[in-house]
Amino acid sequence: MNQKNLDYLKEGLKYLGFGEGLYDKLTENIKQQKDHFQLKTVNEYGPHKVNYSLDFKKGDQSDMYFFNKYTASFKASETSEEKIQAFYPKKNTGVTAKEAYNLLNGRAVNKDLTNQEGQPYNAWLQLDWSQKDDHGNHKFKMIHQAYGYDLTKELEKHPIKELSDPVTKERLMQSLERGNLHQVTFKKGDREDKMFIEANPQFKTLNVYDDKLKKVFIEVSNKHHAPDNDPMQKHSEQQKEREAPLKKQDIKKETGHEPDDDSPKKGKRSKIKIGG
Repeated sequence: MNQKNLDYLKEGLKYLGFGEGLYDKLTENIKQQKDHFQLKTVNEYGPHKVNYSLDFKKGDQSDMYFFNKYTASFKASETSEEKIQAFYPKKNTGVTAKEAYNLLNGRAVNKDLTNQEGQPYNAWLQLDWSQKDDHGNHKFKMIHQAYGYDLTKELEKHPIKELSDPVTKERLMQSLERGNLHQVTFKKGDREDKMFIEANPQFKTLNVYDDKLKKVFIEVSNKHHAPDNDPMQKHSEQQKEREAPLKKQDIKKETGHEPDDDSPKKGKRSKIKIGG
C-alpha cells in the first residue's frame, strides 16, 4: 500500500468537507487493492441530509488511487423531487460537500477557477436546472467578475449590524461566498430584526428572508450605506430593475463535470477547473 498516496487522499477528504469518518473504509479498500471502489456517507446541515457517493479508482500504471468524483443527492422534503449532481475534485480542491448542498439548494457559490489553458479567473457558480450535459449532469451558470456583481456594495445597502465589525464582516462575506444562507441582524434605531440573507449574483442583489425563512422585499438606498427605511418594506423600483432577466451575453454557461467552517484554509479559495 502506498502510504503517501493514502495520506494525500485523506487530506482531500478532510479539505472537501467529508471529515475523518471515512478514513478506515478508505484504508481498508486500498489495502485490498481493488481497481475501483465507492464510499458512501451522509452529511447533515440543519434539518437537511445530503447523501454522498465518492468514487475512487486505481491508476493503470501504478498503485496510486485517485478521487475522481463524488455525487451528491438531496431532497428538501419528503415530497420534493430529489436533486442529484456529480462534482469532480482536482488535486484535492473543488466544490466542497457543503458548497454542493448549497448549489443543490439553488444558491450561488464563489470560486477561484482555472480555464482550459490553466489561466486563473473568479466566478460565481450556480446550477442551471434547465440544461444537462451528455453525462446527465446539470450545467453551470458562470457569473464572471466582469458582470459587475459587488457583494460588499450590496451588503452595505442594508442596515446589517454585523458590518460594523471588520472581523464579523469578513466572516459574513466568506460565508455568503460559500453559498450559505447566513443569519444577520437588521438594525433601525432601537429595533433589531433577525433576518437571513444569501447572495444573488445573477440579479446583482441579496435575497432576504425573515426569521421564519419567508422571503421579504427590501427597499434599498441609492448610496452604499444602510438605508433609513424599515427592513420589511417592499422593493424599490430600482431594485426591480436590477432583477430584470440577464442578457445572454452576460452569463457564460459551461458544463459542470465537475467544509460551518467550510474551508480548512481560511481566507483562501481553491482554484478548480470546471469540466471532466
